[in-house]
Amino acid sequence: MKNKIRASIIGVTGYAGYELVRLLAGHPDVDLARLVSRQEPQPRIQDIFPHLRGVCDIQCSALDAEALCRESDVIFFALPHTVTMEVMPRFIDRGVKIIDLSGDYRMDDADVYQAAYKTSHTDRENLGKFVYGLPEVNADRVTNADYIANPGCFPTGIQIALKPFLRAGLINTDRIFVDSKTGVSGGGRKPKPAFHYPEINENMLAYKVAEHQHEPEIEQELSKVAGRDVDIIFVPHLTPMTRGIFNTIYAELLTDADEAALHKALADEFTDSPFVRVMPLGESPQIKHVTHTNFCDVGMKKKGKNLILMSCIDNLIKGASGQAIQNMNLMFGLNTVAGLI
Repeated sequence: MKNKIRASIIGVTGYAGYELVRLLAGHPDVDLARLVSRQEPQPRIQDIFPHLRGVCDIQCSALDAEALCRESDVIFFALPHTVTMEVMPRFIDRGVKIIDLSGDYRMDDADVYQAAYKTSHTDRENLGKFVYGLPEVNADRVTNADYIANPGCFPTGIQIALKPFLRAGLINTDRIFVDSKTGVSGGGRKPKPAFHYPEINENMLAYKVAEHQHEPEIEQELSKVAGRDVDIIFVPHLTPMTRGIFNTIYAELLTDADEAALHKALADEFTDSPFVRVMPLGESPQIKHVTHTNFCDVGMKKKGKNLILMSCIDNLIKGASGQAIQNMNLMFGLNTVAGLI
């Protein structure tokens, strides 16, 4: 019997950390090694998340880079943005694979990171060592990587929907409009006024319009797919639901191809992608069909010279922890869907 992969998680008290523990505890090829919490005193994970009673009763521990690298084959970082880059240098070149769920290693250019996150990058030396881990686009690179930057939640569903049309040069790269709706869990577990129940219930608002930190990440990665600069207008909205993201994307077509041909191109692109489900032509995906799963559902419609794309994911699974595990499966040569279906 082969040895199981020893996996540790740094930052287990947030929503992404919880989902990592829950999913990895049931993964057939993984043993959980260490769970790191910044809380004092160190709690048992099931005391933080009672859902895990009878599933995982590991006592959390403080961050000890030496012990983590010695006892782990892979370490998941589920720390907040700007915090990860302060501790990451202690783990590089220590013989352990790393999957980072923060935004600290997604950008190729540290100056772009600074503009997006309003703070300077303190680990520029290691920035270029990370592979952007969107399996539906970068599977080959992920397979051979030691360090993965897990994509943001908004960028995941947006890139998957646009990939086949940008790759084939079928849409205008200067006229892409993205309208996204997200649940409040995307703001993290720490309470914030806008996410307070009386504020968001029966309400919806646009936020960070034209200045969301995910916009340059989306443009960076879409430009690689298109082979030229891609410019988007991205407007995220906060909605009164717990989890899920729904993207509606509008693009100008550069082809006279009919709707059926465009839909076939979309479906053919993801024939070998087990977590992308293309809806029948004209049918909209629904958030309730992807919550608590690692699926991205995609639909499309054509109107004249305009292409309308729709995609939805669970922001905590395909948009964070599930995708991180999908990346781990690729890195270790496991079945892509292991622990996720």
